[in-house]
Amino acid sequence: MLSSWILEALGAAGTTASPLQVAKVVWSRHEEDLRSAGDLLFTWQIDLRTTAEAMAEAGNLLVEEAGCWALPAGTAVPDLARRAWSAEEIATAVEGYLSLLQAEHAGRPLRRSEVLADITAGTGRTGEQLEAMMCNISEVVREHDIVPLASYRPRSNVPVGVRPAVRAALTGE
Repeated sequence: MLSSWILEALGAAGTTASPLQVAKVVWSRHEEDLRSAGDLLFTWQIDLRTTAEAMAEAGNLLVEEAGCWALPAGTAVPDLARRAWSAEEIATAVEGYLSLLQAEHAGRPLRRSEVLADITAGTGRTGEQLEAMMCNISEVVREHDIVPLASYRPRSNVPVGVRPAVRAALTGE
């Protein structure tokens, strides 16, 4: 999750930024995600730097002499523009949502941050976009007379493709 946020922040900054600038972008775009991620709220800046170091070791991030972080040439930056969700992205979000729903209804601990990180990795969506989609999925789950996840208030502006994807996942179609 943090590596995608670093990519997102560097893309928003024009591919090069100081760690402070990256942290400011991450906070402005993902404050709610951080606040709801348990201990990550208290460690995210350290974790961000550790993630950047790992990305640099893997060749996915450059650390310039002045300490700025930069994307290597040709690195794909997440598309920050609003775009329609593909069927695959919707299916990925629905699958993650339903895994959380099953855990919540069974009284098992939720692995929310892990599931959201997996969805983000699979879709390249921002935390804000993912939050909205999860709320849309809550609406469709509610329409099927199932109590939705408590953490995602249903939103009625459900995008095309979400209702059939949720119905298929719930009925095993």
